[in-house]
Formats: sequence, C-alpha cells, structure tokens
Amino acid sequence: MIYDLVILGGGSAGYSAAMTALKFKKKVCIIEKGPFGGLCILKGCMPSKTLIYSARINEIIKKSKTFGIDIKGKINIDPASIINRKNKIIQGFADYRKNIIKNKRDINLIYGEAKFISKNEVEVNKRVIKGKNFLISTGSKESIPPILGLKETGYIISDEALELKKFPKSLAILGGGPVAIELGYYFNGLGVKTAIIQRSEQILSNNDLDCAKELENALKNKGISIYTNTSIKSFSKSNKGKKIIFDHNKQEKEIIADEILVAFGRKPNLEGLNVEKAGIKPEKGLIKNSNYLETNTKNIYIAGDSSANLAVVNVAVEEGRVAATNMFSKNKEKIDYSAFPMAVFSHPEFAWIGLSEKEAEEKKINVKIGKFYFKDLGKAECIDETEGFIKFIADKKTNKILGVSIVGHEASDLIHEAIPLLYFKATLDDLKKMPHLHPTFGEIYSYLVDEMI
Repeated sequence: MIYDLVILGGGSAGYSAAMTALKFKKKVCIIEKGPFGGLCILKGCMPSKTLIYSARINEIIKKSKTFGIDIKGKINIDPASIINRKNKIIQGFADYRKNIIKNKRDINLIYGEAKFISKNEVEVNKRVIKGKNFLISTGSKESIPPILGLKETGYIISDEALELKKFPKSLAILGGGPVAIELGYYFNGLGVKTAIIQRSEQILSNNDLDCAKELENALKNKGISIYTNTSIKSFSKSNKGKKIIFDHNKQEKEIIADEILVAFGRKPNLEGLNVEKAGIKPEKGLIKNSNYLETNTKNIYIAGDSSANLAVVNVAVEEGRVAATNMFSKNKEKIDYSAFPMAVFSHPEFAWIGLSEKEAEEKKINVKIGKFYFKDLGKAECIDETEGFIKFIADKKTNKILGVSIVGHEASDLIHEAIPLLYFKATLDDLKKMPHLHPTFGEIYSYLVDEMI
C-alpha cells in the first residue's frame, strides 16, 4: 500500500496534520516511537501546568490571612500525591487522543522508529512503508552543552524534574528561559530553596528588558535567587552537595545545591531519521523549510518542534494543519508567526504577542509605548494581585497596535484580547470605542488606551 501521507511522530503537529489529511479524504500512516501523545501532553505544557498549580495553591494558602482567613497549623506538602495527580490527568489526555486515532479508519498507527531509505520510503520494524508525502514531526530533545564537569557532577533535565516524588532541599537551575522560570516557580513554591543561573544579562533574553525585570523582581520577592550576567567556571561534588562556581557581574560566586536542573532549551530531534537518504540536507542540525513548510525534497514537509521555527504547541498544531493543506490543496498557505501569543506560566505570568519594543528599535519602526500597572487597577487591589503591568507598542503615526506584553495575574488569559486587536489591525482609537466590564482584569486594556491617546 502507498499512503497519501506518512507522518513521523504523533505529537501535536503530527496529529493536526493527520486530522487535516482526513478532510481531504486521504490515507494516513502515523509512525510513533512511543509513548503516544507528544511533548506537550507527556512532558511539556500539560504536566508542567498541572504541577505549577499545586505551587500556586500553596502560595494562596500561605497568604490567606491577608483575606481574613487564618489557617493554623503546618501545611503538609506531598510531592508523591502531586505527581500521581499529574500522571492521572496526563494519561487521560494521551488516551483520549490515541482513541481518536484508533477509531479513524483511514489512519494506521505504527509503533517504532522510522528511518528514510528514499524520498518515498521509510523503514520501521524491518518493514518498508511507502508514501506519496511525508511529514517530519519528530519533536525536540533537551540541549545539553558539553560543560566541563557537568556530567561527572550529575544533573537532571525537565523530564525528570516533572517526575520527582521526593524533592531536593535545594535546587540550582541552569538557564533563564520559560522552562527554567516555570520550574523555578514550581519548586520554590513548594518549599525547595531555588537558584536560577542565567548567562545573559536578563532572564527571558529574547524579551524586553522591562518585562523580564518585572518578572525577575517578583520571583525574587518569593525567595528565588536569580543570577544574571554569569559565566560558569566549574562543577564538582562535595560532601555538602553539588558545587557550582561561576562569575556574576565580574565577581566569583559559589552555590552548593542538592540537585542541578539543566534548562538550556531544546533542539530538533532528527536523530536516526537518515534524512540524507531522502535528499534532505540538514545544516547545523536543522532542516530548512520553505514558507509552505516544504523541505528541499518536494514531497517531504516538516512541522512542530522539529522545524525549530517557533517551538510552542499552538504553532505546532497550525504548522501540522498548514503542511497537510499545502500537500493536498491548490490554495497554498503560509504562517504568520508574529500572530501567535506566547506565555510563561509562573506567577505572576508573562504573556506577549506581536512586536516587542526591542524589535521595534532593531527594525527602526517609529512607535509609542504605553504602560499601565496592575497596582492602579481596582480588581487587582481587591484580590491582592498588584504585581506587573500591561504594555502596548503602537505605530506613532497611525496608532495601529503592533504588540502587547503583560506581566501579571492570569496574563496568559488576558493576552487573548490582544489577538483580535492585532489580527484585525486595530488602532488605539478602535480599542477606545470597545466597552469593558468593571471590575475585571480585562479592563486594564481600556485604562491603558485612555492614557495613550
């Protein structure tokens, strides 16, 4: 049998592509090395957010006296119960998706590791699978740089951190990206002495400095030690724990922690695919793709984390849909990556969409910047969530809204009002005409626009 589409990897991108191909009445084969579900469900978005909420609950309980509710006695934290709850929820998500695939007559799910033997064939479990089109959606894996002494000293990665049923007393996190920030909040919020060591001059180095600093200060106020502008000199073991010596602002520092978490980010997982056999030529471990997600081999597409275009699940879902659409439709689609919202799920949260102030400066776009602080918002004062601000980037001449960033309570939900504003190319004048409910967090948009016009 020759399939219309063979998908390598059954995560979010692969699943989305398969469902799209069915709409075109195509025969699909998904090859998954297992377990089924993909990074988001198994080791990413869903498990981490489940765990983070346990830390949030603990934080709320500890500040309950602020609201006139005095909880006496010791708060007992049970890591095993936290992990067991997470595992039950995640298994439900994975089983739900797997059952959908199994019940689709035109999708064949094969477990195993595939490798290309030509541009129209892969081998899996000593069996040749033929296809007219292929999608590479094999996801990503942890990026571990070869730092002297790190391997010998020992460390864990995020996959292992999400399974810890016994917490270390202290934890040093290497890296300052979203995973480092989220897991730093999680462990610190449940009683682990936590330090974050970041090479760049700020956490979340791709984002605006003022937003990163606002979040950094909020995390420091919760007890997380954060060291930016660092250079690691050595790792070693001592009878007190794992020792890290590093330069921080040109001064030598030393941290001894029970455990080290490496959170330097992820890279495309292309290992063992033998893409060269299909005529694909990776460059520095990356496979380039056209605007239509096609590789240099015309019938082979790439989507999701393996593409490294923008490694978040909402992008993976859209890339899977677009890739399959471009295979089977005459109406080709491209993806506007600036249209996707992004978020870091600590507390406070940080979410953004569109143009940042940093990008505007780099592109020499003439903009005006507006900010409104949560401490000046009535609802935020009522529930004692006054950290952070909302920030607008708007065209100085036309008032067109180009970007929105939010550091604050439930920023990941609040950013959704910005999506249609950017999608429909709204201006500050348009936003000013839109009514908002009072008292809410969402009305912060209306207060900011009043100040900017």
